[in-house]
Amino acid sequence: MKLIDLTLELYDGLQSFKSHPPFEIKEHSTFENSGHRYISPCKGFESRLITFSDHSGTHIDAPVHFIEGGETASDMTLDNTMGEAVFLDVSDFKSQDEAVTDAMMKSAEEKQGIQVRENDIVLVRTRKGTWGDENFDEAKSFAKSAGEWLTNKKVKTVGLDLPNIDVNDNMKREVHMEVLGKNMYIVENLINLEKLPKQRRFQFQALPIKMKNATASPVRAIAFVDEF
Repeated sequence: MKLIDLTLELYDGLQSFKSHPPFEIKEHSTFENSGHRYISPCKGFESRLITFSDHSGTHIDAPVHFIEGGETASDMTLDNTMGEAVFLDVSDFKSQDEAVTDAMMKSAEEKQGIQVRENDIVLVRTRKGTWGDENFDEAKSFAKSAGEWLTNKKVKTVGLDLPNIDVNDNMKREVHMEVLGKNMYIVENLINLEKLPKQRRFQFQALPIKMKNATASPVRAIAFVDEF
């Protein structure tokens, strides 16, 4: 079995989305300022002070992000953050300025010869580029019809390679409302999706940190792919 890491590295100054604060990781305790408290061979210890948005890096949205009274990160059903997954690549027939539609999702299924089933996790590659490259912030994400296609399929989680499953200037946030409103989860800012198999299923997990009242959580998103 091959492990594929789909997770964006978190580093000091990383800003995952324009309206969210940057990730910060600073020195707190160091060998230099703690060493005097310890006895050789121990030279002290290192620890860091971390400040971050709950939507930092590769993260999973909890329903409460847009649904009043919805599940928080600590309430999320872990069974829905792991399990059998399929990969749909719409980047071959979607331009930067187009939103992903239900028709594109259907075309990807047909082209790849794979079928999305109830309780699947669906990972979608929307563009050819890499995370954070030129024009990344202008790339259009999902149209409402794509969200409805997923909820009609009754999948349990959807993931994609952009920081916002909705088109950025769609302030109705129709896809978030549709998907999270059905208690489906959303994993945003995935990377390395081009390494996933297009014609066969694999296992995926993206476990949230158990943070009370958080609207999302950074995750370590991993695909487990059988090698033949």
